[in-house]
Amino acid sequence: MISVREEIRSLARLAAPIALAQVGLNALALVDTAIVGNDSTLDFEAATLGRSVFFTVAAVGLGVAMALEPIASQAVASGEHGRAWVAFRRTLRAVAYQWPVAAAFAFGLTFLLPLLRVGEAEVRGARLFMLGNLPGLYFFVAFIAGKTFLQAHGRTRPLLVGAVVANIVNWVVCNILVRGDACLHDWHLPAMGLPHLGAFGAGLASSVASGVLFFWTLVAARAHRGDDPKSEDGPSVKRILELGIPMGLQLLAEIGAFTFAALLAAWFGPSQVGAYQVALMLASVTFMGAMGVSGATAVRVGRAIGEGRNARNAGLSGIGMGAGVMLVGVAAFTLIPRTLVGFFTHDEAVLDLGSKLLRIAAVFQLFDGVQVVAAGALRGAGDVRYPFVANVVAHWGMGLPVALGLAFGLHWGALGLFCGLTVGLVAVSFGLGFRFFHVSKKLIARV
Repeated sequence: MISVREEIRSLARLAAPIALAQVGLNALALVDTAIVGNDSTLDFEAATLGRSVFFTVAAVGLGVAMALEPIASQAVASGEHGRAWVAFRRTLRAVAYQWPVAAAFAFGLTFLLPLLRVGEAEVRGARLFMLGNLPGLYFFVAFIAGKTFLQAHGRTRPLLVGAVVANIVNWVVCNILVRGDACLHDWHLPAMGLPHLGAFGAGLASSVASGVLFFWTLVAARAHRGDDPKSEDGPSVKRILELGIPMGLQLLAEIGAFTFAALLAAWFGPSQVGAYQVALMLASVTFMGAMGVSGATAVRVGRAIGEGRNARNAGLSGIGMGAGVMLVGVAAFTLIPRTLVGFFTHDEAVLDLGSKLLRIAAVFQLFDGVQVVAAGALRGAGDVRYPFVANVVAHWGMGLPVALGLAFGLHWGALGLFCGLTVGLVAVSFGLGFRFFHVSKKLIARV
């Protein structure tokens, strides 16, 4: 068995670039939001709403892409590189199968938004954002599959470089598409008759950036096709879906709870929606760091299983590291919340409420870090059904009822929603942490 110190060292080498790449991925949404938010309040609300709906629906696709995690990491550890490549190709096929269904479902959800008191203009803008981001829905999920494949091989540099390139492209394209000639004027360039596309332009820019990410990782992945790249020895698309759909439903249970709460915030007015979305996006920055640790932990657990070792040290070391990463968010959200919110809006009502929400986010940061890394450890072990059930019970059976009671019963508004979601995160962190501690008592079988 590898010692805890060796596991931490290996985890840190793998997790650091993955975490930085995750932060870079999150920066894509933050940059889009900042550009739209400083251009138009209406487009800001529409784009954040459209992104929330799209990302929620994409959860199942992300789960399908992440099904590659235990398969590829265990295969690579056993020296079966060809099997890992076949699994990657078939994962891309599975992602393509679910893309049109996810897109249709996302647009269908927008017809429910008026029932939650979302204005007609905001709904129309959200649909425009989603229309622009339609290709990006496939590209981003396919990129996650490529990212997972590279992580299994310990190749993290292409992910980091790709995130930097995509952010540069996104900043330029988003400015031009969202603001049109006004952007060229600010850059001291002559007008070209470019239209002001607002939320639709932000969606198009997201698609372009996601396309850059996908093709960048695809080129890097082709270097790891194994000795026989034409081999068909690997899991079937059906097997990938069997692993991936429960993973996706787990993500849907968690992301869906936060998105549902965001839609409920619309009952309390535009400023509460804006404050909620900004606070959630800022909280997701540190969460992306923990996601990097989660990805590294899934790889280390998968490799331990592939090599026939006990995976406990790998998983528990990752959980501790994930909690440590989230301390950055605890400090930032406690000390400078108003400064952080001020990067995205100048609206005083949003600034005041967003600052309060960030202080609540500081409370749930550690628990969020524990749960996401514990989920990664279980993912690396191929344990996909228990995390789904735990997320449903914690978020929908505990967190949301508390959120509804505080927000509407005690009239706390968005503050109540955030407090309730914190309860769900605390519950799921204990559930997933204890689950990994239990299953790692003995050797875990390969998937």
